[in-house]
Amino acid sequence: MNKSKALTALKSLLVSGCAFLVWSMAPLLLSSTLTSCEKLEELFGGGNDEEGDGDGNISGNLNGVGTTDGTAPYFQLETTRIELPAIRSEEGVQVKCRTNIMNMHYVLEKFKKLNEGELTSPEDYSFILENPEYSYHSEDFLPYYTNYSSEKQTDNLLIYATDKDSLLATLPIEQAAAPHISVTKAEAGVNEITLTLEGKNEACFYSTYISTDSIPLYQVREDLKNGGSGLPFEYTFDLSVQPTYTFSGLTEATKYYIYLQGGTQPGALYGVSLYTVTTAMRGKEDALILEYALNNLNNRTVYLPFEGKVKGVIDWGDGVTESIDKENLTSSDLSHAYAQGAESTVEVAFKGTVETLTTTNSPKGEVLKASLTGITQWGTPELKRLSLQDAIALKHLAPDTKGALSAITDFTSCFEGCTSLANIPEGLFAMATGARSFDYTFKDCTSLSALPSDLFAHNASATSFNGTFYCCEGLETLPESLFAGTPSAYSMNEIFYGCTSLKELPANLFKGHYNLGYLKCAFTGCSSLTSLPEGLFKDCSGVISLGTVYDTRNYALGIFARCTSLKTIPANLFASMTKVTLMPGIFYECKALTNIPEGLFDHNPEVIYISYSFEGCSNLQSVPAGLFDKMRILQSTTRLFYGCQSLTGESPYTLINGKKVHLYERQNYPTEFLEITNHNNTFGNCTNLTDHESMPNDWR
Repeated sequence: MNKSKALTALKSLLVSGCAFLVWSMAPLLLSSTLTSCEKLEELFGGGNDEEGDGDGNISGNLNGVGTTDGTAPYFQLETTRIELPAIRSEEGVQVKCRTNIMNMHYVLEKFKKLNEGELTSPEDYSFILENPEYSYHSEDFLPYYTNYSSEKQTDNLLIYATDKDSLLATLPIEQAAAPHISVTKAEAGVNEITLTLEGKNEACFYSTYISTDSIPLYQVREDLKNGGSGLPFEYTFDLSVQPTYTFSGLTEATKYYIYLQGGTQPGALYGVSLYTVTTAMRGKEDALILEYALNNLNNRTVYLPFEGKVKGVIDWGDGVTESIDKENLTSSDLSHAYAQGAESTVEVAFKGTVETLTTTNSPKGEVLKASLTGITQWGTPELKRLSLQDAIALKHLAPDTKGALSAITDFTSCFEGCTSLANIPEGLFAMATGARSFDYTFKDCTSLSALPSDLFAHNASATSFNGTFYCCEGLETLPESLFAGTPSAYSMNEIFYGCTSLKELPANLFKGHYNLGYLKCAFTGCSSLTSLPEGLFKDCSGVISLGTVYDTRNYALGIFARCTSLKTIPANLFASMTKVTLMPGIFYECKALTNIPEGLFDHNPEVIYISYSFEGCSNLQSVPAGLFDKMRILQSTTRLFYGCQSLTGESPYTLINGKKVHLYERQNYPTEFLEITNHNNTFGNCTNLTDHESMPNDWR
């Protein structure tokens, strides 16, 4: 058949479009157009000039286009939009049609443009299909990627009859946006960013990642498409439970890139979105402000107590500013000399972060201690440690209103030896809610005369208050609610040791302190105390020890040792302490004490050690006969009443079947008492006792 006959035969065919059918996970919208015979003629270039095989059949090849049935090529096309869900199916998508054309192939338009140089930036393209160019058969399923974008993806599928320029169909492809998370509100502080989140496309779970480095979003998504993790997302959160998310511990005035990945299930997350937020810069209210005296001692030079990592800006207060960004600084390394002039005071303001404020024993450190007169504002320096020991010029402190001390958990000795500190502001530790220890915090702060009632109101986690106000010799009164906010306190040894001006104790000082276990030497040396309130320890049922023994020096100090002005003791003083085992030296050298009340130890049956407890009570005149009736397991009474030369009457005893059993006779009643094995000089120099001469020698 010649060329004209072949064309005539082709034109007699209804090449009006074989239906394209597309199967996927979501229903498709179909629209219909027709492809004309002339169009095929244009595509295939008009056919061959060769004749047929003589039997009237049409050749199965038109300008190189082979057919499956040996007849003229046909391609009936109903064009359609391919709409894909965001999440890939295992089968893929099937584009099905009726045609006899062999060796068709497809290519994504973006891939075609990439190869032709029209697209050069990786951000301009992302292929929907796993194979962006491939042979095409209507029976095949085309695998596609999950869309990890928060936006829908579009492209065109171009189907060709040959490897030449023979475009048969252009099919728009649209893939739905992935379930993802959007940000409805972003709040930036100096060190934190808080995002209010909203789920899109049914997203109800999310994960986060934050970085100061920009990681191109297309790279993250491409990595996910290829089976990678994208970014080190760690934890998954339920949006209904946690609709806001806060990133803390950030650097001020820094741009952060925040990546959010969302999904409909906690196990599989999809859409990744990116938001940029810049943290705020510290203002004047965020500055740490230190006050110094300029004098001949420091040669008008200021030394800063900064240690560790320091980053920020120092305003030296004389018009000079200095930026600092250093690691491993030592206290007093940073200094500034001022112009000559009369003695004066200067304020140094620091906006930034510093790990530690501390003093040292170096020559410059000693000058610092004698020059730092105050901290007038704490600001937000993100301190991790505070230790201004022996800052003898420090007179005043500001309350912490911005959380400068919030990260500190151990305040041990932080103001120890600050002998000029006359007042402590309310709210000093209000932001340090995680603090655990206040051991010796204000030790030897001899100018303190009073304490704020809310000093520890927000420190419910604190357990240790050993020596907190040790030798605060100027302290005269205590607020009743001083420890009301510290129910976890466990150890208060030496807490007011040597507070020689303390005149009285509030009755509810230890109210609610059921966890308190140790009060060793708590009020030792409070030489101005004359009496103790009823019920002082009524809630202290967990106490197990009240004193410390110094065996090498042959004495012990207990809770009220050397309270030389103490005249009376309430009978119920230790009534709640049913678990106490150690009571050494509890009234050691209380020289003004004249009498011991009946029943003082009636509720302390677990005591095994009470040595030295009344030693040196030189004015003690009488002791109740049944003072130790309930203490059946006593094992140590060494020097218990040593030097009580004013003591008269008979030594304490317990009636057993009507017979007096003195302490020194208990070993004879093994079913009633444990033997007191440590008893040397229990009644040493108590020569006025009626039974003194009948005691064994080692008891007197």
